[in-house]
Amino acid sequence: MEGPVAANDIMEGSIMLVLSRKVGESILISESIRVTVVQSANGRIRLGIDAPPEVKVLREELTMSCFHSSPSKNGKAEALSPSHQLP
Repeated sequence: MEGPVAANDIMEGSIMLVLSRKVGESILISESIRVTVVQSANGRIRLGIDAPPEVKVLREELTMSCFHSSPSKNGKAEALSPSHQLP
């Protein structure tokens, strides 16, 4: 059995920052990307990502296949209702 993934296994030479956030709390990546915890239930979380249109945001598992085939229905993002929009 394999152990936990080391930070350097994620991106060579990088260091992983691990944060705790509650529903409604955010992190900022540079000045233009905000990641907000929208929902947490049954061991799963939903994240809202607010980024400029030129920033490509993909689920990691799609990065290997998205350049070789068209995205599946599961690859489409869903819009949040206006009450969940970021300020």
